[in-house]
Amino acid sequence: MVGAVAGVQRQGMSPALFTYSHTIGLASFEGRGFMNPVDVRLDGRRMVYVLSRSNAQNKNVRVSVTTLDSEFQFEFGLWGTDPGKLTMPTALVIDRKGSVYVADEHMNSISVFEQDGTFVGRWGERGSAAGQINRPSGLAFDSHGDLHVVDHLNARVQKFTPDGRFISAFGTFGAGAGQLNYPWGIAIDARDNFWVADWRNDRIQRFSPEGAFISAHGRTGSRAGEFRRPSGVAVDSNGDVFVADWENDRVQVFSPSMKHRETLWGDADLSRWCEEFLAVNPEQRDQRLASGIPGHEEKLFWRPSAVCTTADGLVLVADSCRHRIQIYQRAPEPAAV
Repeated sequence: MVGAVAGVQRQGMSPALFTYSHTIGLASFEGRGFMNPVDVRLDGRRMVYVLSRSNAQNKNVRVSVTTLDSEFQFEFGLWGTDPGKLTMPTALVIDRKGSVYVADEHMNSISVFEQDGTFVGRWGERGSAAGQINRPSGLAFDSHGDLHVVDHLNARVQKFTPDGRFISAFGTFGAGAGQLNYPWGIAIDARDNFWVADWRNDRIQRFSPEGAFISAHGRTGSRAGEFRRPSGVAVDSNGDVFVADWENDRVQVFSPSMKHRETLWGDADLSRWCEEFLAVNPEQRDQRLASGIPGHEEKLFWRPSAVCTTADGLVLVADSCRHRIQIYQRAPEPAAV
């Protein structure tokens, strides 16, 4: 039996694990707002870094920085091919020192920025040899501080030092155990195991710290535990696994053993930025109301692409085609009786 409350679907009649908190976002070509966000991270200061991929026509790529309370700070990594610029960004990650690493699949590179957006350097070379990359996507740091890059078209995961020196790799193309087909997102758990969103195989695969295959989970479909083009994966401090089930427009939550626990469909209300925009643009507000846009569908995810979790129970979802970040909070554990 499946119970549902608002945008949350859960197994049985157990209380929902997560409650909706609020939304950050507004469709914007520059400044306050996002344009097709594909990744989101929270740094040690609890600043939110949002990577906008935009599209080839608009070219409004950037990394936007805001507080959790929607106080816009600054942006960097605008469109271009010069050092410090981005063209087709796919993912970002933040290291222990606060440096920001951004993967760019057009330039086959990883760009590094300081916490304030100052450009530090760029490394990467297109190819299929060890240390070369072909359309990098997901990024994750392990407990040793090494950077793992999902090498999308080479169907593998490569490990580098933060300055780009190749260390090792695992994965080959295919549909068998441990093989990958257009892998995209990646997460590393507390034991340094890898969780890879195996996009075209519609599954999540787990590998040991050495890259040995452990298990595969999921198949093509729309039921609980099934996926259609999973793009992002995250593992929280409890070991729960979050999957951005991209084409199914949902986020599925699993236990550490990959037992389905809950499905998030989206619960967005108007963000603070949207409310402020409509307040000073009454014609836009009236057009919006006349169009019938407000309603059930508007709150739902539309191609969620990435998930970020925090130790205190926050879950941030990059709701890509609605140009926003939806934020949930883990519900308190029931008091012991």
